[in-house]
Amino acid sequence: MSYLDDMKRLLRLDGGVYADMMNRQRSLRYTVINVMGLGLIYGAASLYFSSEVLARSGVSDSPYNAMLVVMVGVSVAFLVHGATALFIWVFCRALGGCPQFLPPYLNLGAAAIAAWPLAPFAARLQVAPTVLSGAAALVAAVYVLSVGYTAVQAAAGLSRGKMVVCAIATLIYAGCFLYLWT
Repeated sequence: MSYLDDMKRLLRLDGGVYADMMNRQRSLRYTVINVMGLGLIYGAASLYFSSEVLARSGVSDSPYNAMLVVMVGVSVAFLVHGATALFIWVFCRALGGCPQFLPPYLNLGAAAIAAWPLAPFAARLQVAPTVLSGAAALVAAVYVLSVGYTAVQAAAGLSRGKMVVCAIATLIYAGCFLYLWT
């Protein structure tokens, strides 16, 4: 199977694709590609939507600064991916899930492709929120959460009930963390 075939299965919420990717030793490669792609999309969208803000501050005078903004988007994507995988792994492990950190990390990394359409809306919401961008972001976020849920369930091997508890605990914890951060 090719990358595109695996991503189609992943985006169709086929939980069996994760074991197939792991058996073919493609999970790490797909994680790097998908998280980096997410970061590049987010960074480019942030640069586009915040160009006026950057121009007023005198930051956007050179292409070097534009590249720096995009690379920060890549860094943010990898940091958020790692933190999300860690939070989810802790809650899944507490409920008797997979004791290794790597399977949830790799599955969530591969599932990051589902967040590609969300990235521009998230960047837009940070600079100039509108009702339309908020609604689009909400729809995209629900889909991202469903793909992520499938990825984590494939890695953790938990029952549906325990996965729901894990998902709710993770969302509450992450929501509280983000609330305190802002």
